[in-house]
Amino acid sequence: MSLTRRILAAAIAVVMLCSLGAAASAETAKPETITFFIDTVFGSMMLDSTFQPVVDAFKEATGITIKFIKPDHSVYYDQLNLAFASGDIPDLMEIGSTNYPTYAANGALWDMTETWENSALRASGVVTDENYVNALKIDGKLYGFPLAMGNGTITYVRQDWLDKLGLAVPSDYDGFVEMLRAFTEDDPDGNGIADTFGITAPGLINGETPYDIYLREFYQDAKPDVYQKEDGLWVDGMQEPQMIEALYRLRDVYQKGYMDVEVITNNTSAAREKFYAGQTGTFNYWAGNWNVTIENNTTKNFPDAVVKPIPPVGGIYIERPPLALAISNACEHPQAVFEYLLSYAYDGAEGQTLFTRGVEGINYVKEGDAYKQLPDPENTEKLFEKVIASPDLVYTSWIDPIKLDDRLLSSKAMFMENRRFDPVPPASQVWIENISEVIPIRKEAIALAVTDENVTPEQAIADYVSQTQPFIDAILAERNAD
Repeated sequence: MSLTRRILAAAIAVVMLCSLGAAASAETAKPETITFFIDTVFGSMMLDSTFQPVVDAFKEATGITIKFIKPDHSVYYDQLNLAFASGDIPDLMEIGSTNYPTYAANGALWDMTETWENSALRASGVVTDENYVNALKIDGKLYGFPLAMGNGTITYVRQDWLDKLGLAVPSDYDGFVEMLRAFTEDDPDGNGIADTFGITAPGLINGETPYDIYLREFYQDAKPDVYQKEDGLWVDGMQEPQMIEALYRLRDVYQKGYMDVEVITNNTSAAREKFYAGQTGTFNYWAGNWNVTIENNTTKNFPDAVVKPIPPVGGIYIERPPLALAISNACEHPQAVFEYLLSYAYDGAEGQTLFTRGVEGINYVKEGDAYKQLPDPENTEKLFEKVIASPDLVYTSWIDPIKLDDRLLSSKAMFMENRRFDPVPPASQVWIENISEVIPIRKEAIALAVTDENVTPEQAIADYVSQTQPFIDAILAERNAD
C-alpha cells in the first residue's frame, strides 16, 4: 500500500466526522475564512507579503479571508497528506491528475457535480469550453474544478543551430534523428569541441500521468500505462507491440550518444538548465509561456539563440487532465466555497482578473488604454506572471487586458493544433492498490531496455511482465468486467 493511501486511509475517519458537521449546517452560509492549499500560486513565491494584496482584494469583494497555504513544490503532496493525517484539513486544495483519483476514491473530496450543474456560473456561459470540466469527472462525478487548461509539452529546438548546419525542421522520424545526430556530431555551437548532444528530457518516462508526455517523437503510438482503447477494451500498453518499437527508438539514440546520458536522473530543472547552457538543442517542455521563458533564459548565455517549437514528428502531443481545485469533505461550507471563491475566480470579469493578473497598482498598471505587467515582487528581474491560472491557459470568456507575447501565442497555437486529451486515471481501490506496485517496475524496465547494452527491449518487457502480472491482471479484470 502506498504512503499516500495509508495516510488517507488513516485520515478518512477524520474527514467523515467533519463532513457530518458540515451536513448539519447551512452549506451556503458565508464562511469567515477559506483555507486554500495550493502549489502553483505565484509561481515559486513564498512570502506572505506577496499574497497579502490578493487576500485583501478578495476580502474587500466578498468579506471572506483566504488563508493561502503554499508548501515548497518538491514536498507539496507530502505536506497535503500530512494535513489530512493531522486533521488540519484545508477547505480547498490543488490536486494533480495522479493524486486526484486517489483522494476521490478515499472519500476525501466533496462531490460538486450537482452544485456545478445547477450553478449560476455554468448558466452564465462564461465557461466556454466545458471539456475541461468534463475531463475531471470520475464515473460521471465531479470532485474538482479545473484550475486552468491542462496544457501539455511541445518540442523546442535551437533554430539557430538548424540554420548554421543547413538543416530544415524535421518532418519525419528519420529527419528528427538526423537532426539529433547533427546537434551531437557537427559542432552546432561552433566552439570546435565535441560538447553537445541532440536531446535531453526529465527522465525516460514522466513521474505522473500522462507518463508519455515527454519524448513524444519516440513513444509515438505507444503508451506506457494501462489504458482504454477505442473499442472500450482496457489493456496494458507496456505489453503491446508498439512499446517494443518505442523502446528500440529510444535505445538507438541513447546508445549512439545523441541523447543526454543523464536523462534517467534528470529532473525538470536539470533538463532546462542543460538547454539554457547550450549543451543540447532539443527539449520537450510545456507549451505557451514556457516558450518565452526558455528563449529568454537561453539568450542570456547565447544572445543570438532562437528557440522554436516544432510540429510533432511521428505522433501527436498530449494535453494532460487539468489540475483540479477540489473542496475537501471536511469543509464546513463546501457549497459556499464553490459560490464565493471558485465562481468568483472564474467569473470572466473582475474576479478572474484578480486571480489571474493580480492587483492593479501592485502586479500591473494601466497606462492610457494599455495594461502593463509590473516586476515580480520577489524577483524584480522578471515580470509578475500570474496568481493562480496562467493567462494563456484560460478556458472562459475572460479577456486578458495585457497583450501576450507572440512567442507564447505561436507555441500555444501549434500545441492546440496537434494535441489529444489524456483522461483522468480511474478512481477505484483495485486500481490504486495495484497500479502503485506497477509504476516503479515499469520505470525500471524502460531504463534497462534503453540504457543497458546487454538487455534487449524484449527481455526487459518479459521481466516486467513476470513481476507485474498479478497486479495487471487484477486491474484489467476490474476494468473489463462489463
